[in-house]
Amino acid sequence: MKQALLVSITLTLLIGLFTGCTSIIGTGKWPTPRLAAPNYAILSPRGTALPGSLELAQANIAYVKAIEAMERGEAGCVDLFFQAAQFCWCDIQAHALEHSNCPHELPSSPLYHSALLGLIVQGQHHNRFDPSTGLRIHTSDGWINIPCHFDGFSRGPEDICSIVSVGDYATSQLNNIYRQKGLGVPAVVQCRSSQVFQRKQSSYVATLLLRIERDSTSSGNPSFVLESINPLVYSSVAVNEVNLPMAFDKTAAIARTLSTTKRNYVKAFLQPGNVDPDEEGLFMLEPYVEGKIPVVVVHGLLSDRLTWANLVNEIRARPWFNDRFQIWGFEYPTGKPFLPSAALLRSQLTKLCNVVDPDDKDDSLKQIVLVGHSMGGLVSKLQVSNSGDKLWNAISNRRFEDVTMLPRFREKLAESAFFESSSRVTRVVYIGTPHRGSALANRAIGRLGSLLIEQPAEVKLAHRQLIDANPDTFSFEFTRRIPNSLDLLEPDSPLLSAIHGLPIEPQVHTHSIIGSGRWMPGNGDSDGVVPVSSAIQVTADSEKYVGEKHADLTRDPSTIDEVLRILREHFERPGCATTIP
Repeated sequence: MKQALLVSITLTLLIGLFTGCTSIIGTGKWPTPRLAAPNYAILSPRGTALPGSLELAQANIAYVKAIEAMERGEAGCVDLFFQAAQFCWCDIQAHALEHSNCPHELPSSPLYHSALLGLIVQGQHHNRFDPSTGLRIHTSDGWINIPCHFDGFSRGPEDICSIVSVGDYATSQLNNIYRQKGLGVPAVVQCRSSQVFQRKQSSYVATLLLRIERDSTSSGNPSFVLESINPLVYSSVAVNEVNLPMAFDKTAAIARTLSTTKRNYVKAFLQPGNVDPDEEGLFMLEPYVEGKIPVVVVHGLLSDRLTWANLVNEIRARPWFNDRFQIWGFEYPTGKPFLPSAALLRSQLTKLCNVVDPDDKDDSLKQIVLVGHSMGGLVSKLQVSNSGDKLWNAISNRRFEDVTMLPRFREKLAESAFFESSSRVTRVVYIGTPHRGSALANRAIGRLGSLLIEQPAEVKLAHRQLIDANPDTFSFEFTRRIPNSLDLLEPDSPLLSAIHGLPIEPQVHTHSIIGSGRWMPGNGDSDGVVPVSSAIQVTADSEKYVGEKHADLTRDPSTIDEVLRILREHFERPGCATTIP
């Protein structure tokens, strides 16, 4: 009982120190938007005398009937919501010029928004709407299919699973919500993928419009189309040659992921050998776009990809960033030693670039930027360093080829201990990175946390066979066990010292964002976890001190501003003709 309590306390303290206390597990809830209350007066004998155009009156009548059919559970509500949105669009077209700066103030705009919401929600509920094939509507002339067009997306309709409407959500985990009033309905598009380096499930923001097809003739009955527009690419929509501001919510996909995702980073720390393959390795936030520079974010100890949610939300809100950069992420189980994780990132960076650019024509893939938080900074550093034999000499007093070991273990050990820097990475941003370790790893909480990490049985067996077959060969650090992540963060770790001494390629620019303002006994100024003296890199191009605790460094506004400044500098470096406005 006492042991279980001690384990629980240790984990709680470690999680609080390294990740903060925000959202260990998502709530699983996402608010459904409310539809506008119907105007039943439109059905009275004097209803048609209400202010507005004939189209708006017809839209109101269809909307009232749609609400009534929906409340009765009838699939016909889909057809009525469609009629209401149709009539609203005709009214919007007729008055677009009058409200070119504020289309949400059009009398028909609120009704259009609500009718379109009802169409999407009820269309999927009654199996009438499949984003990959279109919207099935029953009319007096029979069934018709309203096609779906996706504008500004790298994915095709065949990848779309569903479209989720955006309600009145709130989140304490993000600094800002980036939304705009305008024409259309903000939504989250959920996608699936079987492609390598893409998550099986992912989400993107979109703005939905039901409009007359642009090449549709004005004579006869115009055909309608359901458009899904990427608000990270477009901010307005053309209506009768008038550009109207488009409604959008650039934050919605991130906020929904935070609220509905069960996070498994504690398990990935305690049982790094039991991680789902889909939760480990390099991945693209969106499909690859030629000409955009990859920014790869690498999380730290006791964390996962969602530690970057706030920073990603902020930088993607800048149009110049979306025009010039694309975001990739690297996720790994943080309980195992970070040297194999660094080897995985190194090999996957090469493989991903070869997959998306087999002819090696895209110069942007030779300008990759790595952004690493905490231990993720060490993983990033190992992408731009040459090991030589320094790491091997830190754990062994014999040449690698002279040591007896199983072939499979030899291959894995060689990948971690011997490597050359990546020629594709040209800039690294360190955020709260413990280059010289953290005193917490040496203290009771760190040592107990290290003992809680469970190594796979086959790894422990291979390690024991290696030690037994090569007596008096390895350092104490390596002899007692294969050093896990906490072991390698001890300031007196010979292996960490060797990593710190590895030279960085001279053409690589490095930047340090250092947490400060919290005094650590025996270590001085710190972010509460990493001392300033450990986070400093004397060769860094720039240093930025942020008065924030370690866990919250990635979401601090000063950190975000500095990352944006560095990315501007990266794009505007000598030899690049275009500047960022």
